[in-house]
Amino acid sequence: MKAVILAAGMGTRLKDITLKIPKPLLKISNTTIIEYLVDCLKEIGISKIYIVTGFKSQMIKAKLGNKVNYIHNNQFKTTNSIYSLFLAKKHLENSSFILINSDILLSKVYFSKILKFKNSTSFGIKRKKYINGEMNIVLKNKLIKKIGKNIKKDESNAESAQISYFIKKDSKILFRKISQLINNKFKNLFPAYAYQAVIQKSKLCISFIDKKCWYEIDNKKDLAKLRKKINSRKKLEKFKNLK
Repeated sequence: MKAVILAAGMGTRLKDITLKIPKPLLKISNTTIIEYLVDCLKEIGISKIYIVTGFKSQMIKAKLGNKVNYIHNNQFKTTNSIYSLFLAKKHLENSSFILINSDILLSKVYFSKILKFKNSTSFGIKRKKYINGEMNIVLKNKLIKKIGKNIKKDESNAESAQISYFIKKDSKILFRKISQLINNKFKNLFPAYAYQAVIQKSKLCISFIDKKCWYEIDNKKDLAKLRKKINSRKKLEKFKNLK
């Protein structure tokens, strides 16, 4: 099994905080977001880890060194994360792999669960209220039927946690669809827009996360909340082992 972390973006919603440092290098206790993710993956036995860099790529390389493999998106200013994933195609399309955004924190316990998945699966959140513009999900019989940011309130019954796992045969389906989109100049989408091909030709399951075991850092409010909750090495270690 392999893993890819998409870390090319400029983190513009964090404004002045990410002008000089990429979002994946934001400090959480005694580490950074991306170091935490890489450490979790290594600890569950994932040795082939690819980081797709873009903005301030040399800073990420300086921090992680030779722990991981690098792919550079030199069009990071004008493309979205589907293009970053497309650049990793030759490394992933014939493998099972984990896809992770670089602004996510998840307890290692949930990463470990991926090793037991038999089908392609996205992690999801059972939320209390619908939030327009989030990566929302339509579920039917415990399977994902639709995923995207344009799903209406009356359709959606869950939210994506932005971490997915694809088995080998579905990786081929996924990258075939991504290649079609890129070849048609659709470079400003999220990878989830290509998931529909897997949904239609195979199946995409959902595995729910306890919300206390997951954080997404979209903006300054999210970052402040996370740093308040995890403000010491002890608290970070506790979070890492939450179930």
